[in-house]
Amino acid sequence: MNILIYVLGCLFLIALFGVVVYNGTSTSVSLIFWELGPAPLGAVIAAAAVFGLTVACAIGVLDGIKIRIANRQLRRQLRRLEEESDALRLRLAGQGQQDYLRKWPSGGPPSPPPEPGSAD
Repeated sequence: MNILIYVLGCLFLIALFGVVVYNGTSTSVSLIFWELGPAPLGAVIAAAAVFGLTVACAIGVLDGIKIRIANRQLRRQLRRLEEESDALRLRLAGQGQQDYLRKWPSGGPPSPPPEPGSAD
């Protein structure tokens, strides 16, 4: 999967280089409060593409950080619940053994009768 991402990134850079080379006409860019003087159209397009990629990567990194934090919290909660479940299981196992021994005062169930035809 990483190789595919690298190949697509290289293809994007090659295409961007082609746009810069073939669009050399000058243009001006008007932003809200300021205007950038004559600049090659290819450079403007390349700058916009790089800026867009940077913003998208920043959003992805922030989202990844949020997911890691949530995963860490969920792992802690899962560990706490597993410990609680183990404690309850041990308590129920101990209680079940006490109930079993209480049911049979001699310390356990009577031994089964010998099977017919056995040597005992």
